[in-house]
Amino acid sequence: MTSLAARALLVLILTIFAGAAALAYSNSQPKKYSADMRLEFGRLVTPDIQLLGGGFSEPQMDENIRIQTEAQEVRSFDVAEAAAKAHPDLGSANAIAGAINVAAIRDTLTVIISAQASSPHRAARVASAYGDAYLALHQALVRKRAAATERALQIRYNEMTQGDKANVPGANIRFQMNTLDVLRRLGSGQPQTIERARATNITSSPNTARDVGFGILFGLVVGIGLVALRSESPARAAAAAARRAAERARQTTRSR
Repeated sequence: MTSLAARALLVLILTIFAGAAALAYSNSQPKKYSADMRLEFGRLVTPDIQLLGGGFSEPQMDENIRIQTEAQEVRSFDVAEAAAKAHPDLGSANAIAGAINVAAIRDTLTVIISAQASSPHRAARVASAYGDAYLALHQALVRKRAAATERALQIRYNEMTQGDKANVPGANIRFQMNTLDVLRRLGSGQPQTIERARATNITSSPNTARDVGFGILFGLVVGIGLVALRSESPARAAAAAARRAAERARQTTRSR
């Protein structure tokens, strides 16, 4: 076998070995499954403020900045605590938070809640529990704001003269209070759930293709490196022998 063929065979063996080791490692890891829940966000201004009309309009904001901000609210640990309280069988708030990933889809007003678990059914339950907990917290905040705004309007209405109450100013405030009362009772309906979490048999980890690919690349690099070192060693040995021979020749010349 020629020297070149031997080097190529060494690289091939190391590459195959590293790929096989990566495959064995990947197959030994516990499987995890993923489930997604999708939320779509509508208006930015809270509904209670929108109902006041006038100068309370939508501010100009980059949609990607906005949806990233919404995603941070969804990612709040308070949501994980609420989910753990509502579903104690799913584990602690820390366990639920560790199983959840929240991502905003660029150029949309959509947020994805992804959950990982040891089974498809559990992944779907964790994602649903977390998403429902967020929606409940969000609606509770909307109702609280609506109630506070309604109280403020009631105080203003009480301070009006009988003439204003009987005319347009009073009618406007009564309309706003009635609408806020409905909002306080029913919530805003935002954000909307556009896809519920569902169980699938697609594993999220381990990523066998990625692991094997990395192993093959690692083996290839190591094999090429070893071949380069082996090729360099004879050259270094020859150079060292030449230096020793030259040194002996100089010593012999001096002794004469």
